[in-house]
Amino acid sequence: MHRLRSLVPSANYLFVFEAAARRQSFTGAAEELNVSQPAVSKTIRLLEEATGLKLFRREHARLELTAEGKRLYKETQEAFDHLHMVISSLRQKHSRDIVRVSFSASFVQLWLLPRLKAFKAQHPDIALRIAESSRDDQDLLEEDIDLSARLGTGKWPGIHAWHFVTEEVWPVCSPAYLREHGPIESPADLLNHTLLHFEERHRSRVGWREYLERNEVSAAKLTQDFVFTDALNSIEAAVLGQGVALGWKHLVHDHLKAGKLVCPIRASYHSGQSIHIVMPAQRPPKRGTEIFRDWLMEQNADADIFADEVG
Repeated sequence: MHRLRSLVPSANYLFVFEAAARRQSFTGAAEELNVSQPAVSKTIRLLEEATGLKLFRREHARLELTAEGKRLYKETQEAFDHLHMVISSLRQKHSRDIVRVSFSASFVQLWLLPRLKAFKAQHPDIALRIAESSRDDQDLLEEDIDLSARLGTGKWPGIHAWHFVTEEVWPVCSPAYLREHGPIESPADLLNHTLLHFEERHRSRVGWREYLERNEVSAAKLTQDFVFTDALNSIEAAVLGQGVALGWKHLVHDHLKAGKLVCPIRASYHSGQSIHIVMPAQRPPKRGTEIFRDWLMEQNADADIFADEVG
């Protein structure tokens, strides 16, 4: 029998304590653990009796940890995190590599899907679970995500980041639209065209106003006939000849190569930020996650978008 049993008769005491300390509420812990509030209260009382420690106190109807409670909570969390890491690592050695990734819908549809067949051919033993999210504040650990993409400087607490592609956008439209409504010879000409707008809910992205003002064109007469909440839809609307969209270079590369889109002018917008491949620093990476990350980095998303342009 491990000597800890002489102090804590049941490991369940520690699970209940950790939940109550983290939630700072017996009721909250009961909801999380799917037990009654009196059951949580009784378990905490038994733990305090077994250890001889006063772990909680009530201050003005609020539940607070004592100094001993704070110390035990910190050590319990670290022990649980370590056990989770060890067990997860052992499970990985005996199971197929499953990598959970999260990207925006536009990245999945316009960039990742056309390349997934090649990845699968190279790494048939790695299974991907692909979720869609455009939130830069996504908690990778909490949501059990192994790898994602994030826009910014590359410096986030608790995150390992690798530069993937510089944020650079260009006006794009279909060849048919340009033939019918062109020419477009300068940024100022864009105000005479149907501009397809993209406004993301969870983060601020480059829009037509920023693009025009960066290129020294007043946006006072800018209209918003079409506004989309995902770049995927604004770019696909451009492919269908419904107007001019702002195209992130890695998202429109394949459409340019296929001749579905053209860049009518070479005036771009650099935000000064980049999209990074990110992984949680607190979790040791799986073999499959590292392989997928390295494969992403090998795709050269920063390549010149005009190198393969048709039209």
